[in-house]
Amino acid sequence: MTLGNKIQEIRSSRGMSQEQFGELLDTTRQTVSKWELDQVVPDVRKLIAISRIFCISMDELLLNVTNFEMEGVPFSCGIYKKGMTEIVETEKLALEYYAEKKYVMGAKAYEGAGDQKTLVAICEKNVKTKQITYAYYYLDERGKKCVVSNCKDYDARLGAEKFDRKRLEKMDRIDSFLINHGEYPLHTVYELGIRKCLEEWNRGVRACVGPESFFINLHTDKKEYVYQIRQEGDDVYCGISYNVPFDLGIRSYGQYYRLRNFQDNSKPFCGCFFDFDYQMPKEQYGIDCTKMACSLTGGANQGENGVWFIKRYSNDEIVLDGCGGDEYVYCKKTDMLERFTN
Repeated sequence: MTLGNKIQEIRSSRGMSQEQFGELLDTTRQTVSKWELDQVVPDVRKLIAISRIFCISMDELLLNVTNFEMEGVPFSCGIYKKGMTEIVETEKLALEYYAEKKYVMGAKAYEGAGDQKTLVAICEKNVKTKQITYAYYYLDERGKKCVVSNCKDYDARLGAEKFDRKRLEKMDRIDSFLINHGEYPLHTVYELGIRKCLEEWNRGVRACVGPESFFINLHTDKKEYVYQIRQEGDDVYCGISYNVPFDLGIRSYGQYYRLRNFQDNSKPFCGCFFDFDYQMPKEQYGIDCTKMACSLTGGANQGENGVWFIKRYSNDEIVLDGCGGDEYVYCKKTDMLERFTN
């Protein structure tokens, strides 16, 4: 039984609605719904409140809960590779990028606590036929599951297909990292400098899911994973890149997975490709050397050279000059689904 199952059992046995249950715990009905679906784990204060209000010991509440790791052992997040598949898993989600039969590319997103993650989004593109299919779901204001899809065959899998963590045992683990649960404060530009702040502020997961789009952006020390589906025009972009901060901004060392579908696909950035054997090349001068950045020509589209230079900054914000004049904004206080430690 998961923690969400136990919370639902406690609430139902008292004949309470999610809204009534939430009011007692000073939280919303939507949050209670996410607890019961194991999409979010209540913090320690809420668990203590449940224990006291409903006269249930913490042992009874947490004993044999299947989506908690061993007591005292932190969940080890990681990046796994094997063949034409790469998976990055954190405490709350897993992203899988894959290629099948050399002409079908796909990406899946799973969400949930620990080993209880379920499918929340899937998209695939047949490179030969150029057909894109996708489906994802979100919860509306009343906690109702709403599906956005252009392929009904996927719909039943959402929320039902479980993430198989046993697969990871047969894959090569190429990186690992831990979640920052608040014990490591964020620093300012004055304290650490631009490069270190770009690393620290950006290391984690941003997520935004709603009726118009599904968006996840995950950064480790060197890698960036993007998972985006926009309903309008079947706009899909899933990619994996090596993006490394240096003293004057961020340098891209290459993208080796791109599943792209945008309008009529006539744009040069709409190509689809993958190379799971790709490794970040060694920089000739080193990412700390300003000579590397200054040797590249500037101009209105500096991002074409794979370098995004500083446009302006303050103590708590850094703005980079991106492709086509776009601004990439990095803030100390950016909302994160999860933050990672060093």
